[in-house]
Amino acid sequence: MDLSQNPETEELKNIKARLITDFTYSIIILLTFSIASLVLKYFLRIPIYNEIYFLILGWFVFNYLNLYILKKRRISLKIIKKIYFFHHIVALLFVTGIFYYTGSVLWIGAIFYVFIILYASILSSPKESLIITLVAFVFYSLIVLLIYLDIIPYKEFLIFAPSLYQNSQYVITTTLAIAVVFFSIFFSGKNFGQILKEKNEELNQNKKKLEEFSNKLEEKVRFRTLELKKSKDQLSVLYQISRTISSTLKLDDVLQTILDFSIKISGAGRGSIMLLDKKKRIFYIKIPYDKSEKNIDKITFAENKNTIGWVVKNKKFLYIENLENDKHFSKIKIIRRQIKQLLIIPTIVEDKVIGVINLENTSLNPDTIDLLRSFSEGAAVAINNARLYQKIKDSYFEIAKALAQAIEAKDPYTHGHSARVVEYAVSIAQKLDLPEEEKELLKYAAMLHDIGKIGVKGIVLNNPNSLTGEEYDEIKKHPLVGEGIIQPIELLQPIRPLIRHHHEWYNGKGYPDGLSGENIPLGARILAVADTYDAMKSDRPYRKALTEETAIQELKRGSGTQFEPKLVEVFLGILKQNLSGDNGPLAGFSNKISRDLQ
Repeated sequence: MDLSQNPETEELKNIKARLITDFTYSIIILLTFSIASLVLKYFLRIPIYNEIYFLILGWFVFNYLNLYILKKRRISLKIIKKIYFFHHIVALLFVTGIFYYTGSVLWIGAIFYVFIILYASILSSPKESLIITLVAFVFYSLIVLLIYLDIIPYKEFLIFAPSLYQNSQYVITTTLAIAVVFFSIFFSGKNFGQILKEKNEELNQNKKKLEEFSNKLEEKVRFRTLELKKSKDQLSVLYQISRTISSTLKLDDVLQTILDFSIKISGAGRGSIMLLDKKKRIFYIKIPYDKSEKNIDKITFAENKNTIGWVVKNKKFLYIENLENDKHFSKIKIIRRQIKQLLIIPTIVEDKVIGVINLENTSLNPDTIDLLRSFSEGAAVAINNARLYQKIKDSYFEIAKALAQAIEAKDPYTHGHSARVVEYAVSIAQKLDLPEEEKELLKYAAMLHDIGKIGVKGIVLNNPNSLTGEEYDEIKKHPLVGEGIIQPIELLQPIRPLIRHHHEWYNGKGYPDGLSGENIPLGARILAVADTYDAMKSDRPYRKALTEETAIQELKRGSGTQFEPKLVEVFLGILKQNLSGDNGPLAGFSNKISRDLQ
């Protein structure tokens, strides 16, 4: 409960604050009064009764003690109301004493009482203010009557004739007039207080309405701010995903980004992205939450069964709140973790579900669903882009194979040469643990490394005798011709240096540019080893194929001059592993490439 809204507590706070203000001002007035009395006595030589100083001191102590109690102690509303009433009575006693010791001037003395009556009538209840007015009149009249009856001596302060108190008619008339003044001030103050109260209530009502309006406005602003922030966050996420989609054609990178944001936005415990295998008609996990999870690659769902089947059929998201009791869900034994809720968002391309976003242990939120649908659309775009890009790459590779076959048709002695060079080069790249992108480029370069021989005359290629200087110069042009052939093809731009420099020597004595060491692109250095080894192992018009042992010795002899020593060492290790029958990197690879070329 909020105490500030309790009327009784609010009243207590108001009275307490008013009393603290009263006592504080009283202390300030008393200090001022004391200074004024001292100035009158010692500078103006006006006699001041010592009793006045005792009255000031007593009133000062009373105010100070009450002020201390109010600030330091917790007081109930009932007690504080009594203190509030009692402090007016004490103030009247003080004023009466001052009135007596300052000569008891009838009209002037009444002014001391007027302030207290007016203050009480405005701020106190009608009953209390009436009692205070009556007490003030009684105290005033009592002093006048006691002086008139000579019961107490007249204290002369200024030069006034005491005979005023000896005239009974004057005393009675003046006292009655003072009574009229006191009660007129009481009624006027009470009316003014009532007006103030009504205005105060009106102000409080307006304040309350204003606060309610302000709170509603603040709530609307806060709600709108949250909506704007949510929209901003959602737009930011969608922007990042769109940037990822537009900046890369790597499907795994895009899908991983979408999965990460989906888990973050939905608050899911974990999740995955599944894609459809069109041949097997099953959904498999393409992007798992944890790639190291045991049997993650074995989790599949049939296209037309269970939860996936429902999503594929209805092309809508599916939310299952309790998997244990859901009839659509068939438990997969290899999933050992506990899944309570499951949210499946379909990824649709050309009105067909080709993938889903799975989110585990998450709640259903309309805003989140809309955002996840956007993610799913992003995934659809990424998958479609990846497929189109793969088709383009496949088309280029088909062209590359056709060109390689055209070269080998021109030179029957090199039949299968490009396929074997691909095999050897990719095996070396695998041992060096090169990125998949570099392996892919190396595969293209190996397939097309001799494409420039299309421009070499067949009679030169198939010459069984030693080449003349002019013929050899023509042969040496094929890396440049090959580079020129693939130059217009945007996709093959990264392999141009590999084709141009695959006949460079490690010691700088190769062609066409005489590059040396690491100035030769790594892919070209790899091709040099693979190409030379296969050339030595193949029949040529001018010689028979070299034996395995002789070819290996030639590689060793050329290490450090024609070839990079590290690459020779890696390739010899591959050959040794393959020859020992340990299912090395070359095992079964050659047949696969040959089939690709056919």
